[in-house]
Amino acid sequence: MSYQFEELFADIQKDNRKVLDDIEPFEHPLVVLLRKCLEEQEYMLDRLIEEFEEGKTELKDIKTNCSALFHANQKVNPYFAEWKRATGWIGYKDDTPSEELMKSLEERLDEMQDDLIEIAAKLDEEYGESTTKYFIPTFYLPEERVN
Repeated sequence: MSYQFEELFADIQKDNRKVLDDIEPFEHPLVVLLRKCLEEQEYMLDRLIEEFEEGKTELKDIKTNCSALFHANQKVNPYFAEWKRATGWIGYKDDTPSEELMKSLEERLDEMQDDLIEIAAKLDEEYGESTTKYFIPTFYLPEERVN
């Protein structure tokens, strides 16, 4: 099971790095906030991948980093949505991202979100609902579990 986690975290890390690289040239205030959250995600992903690479991983070893990863991701999506909206208002010019780039970024962020939802389900399955409810935000859990 840990291989599946490691693979999912690595996929998120790859997408996270690509988004960070793509937004590097932009200095919009919302991008600054977005970048900070993505950097926090990257740090947590590095730590989580390390834990899973070391072998048998217990919940106590990953709980804090998983929680921080989920919470950082919860901030990424609204910051990106606001930046996308602001960019649309001012129009696509030389100092703003192109429509194609925004679409690509949105797809990567959606993929990261989907991977985190899958991770939440697998953590829930492996470690138990009664334990994971304390560190996985309900936004990432299956609807039937939340109701």
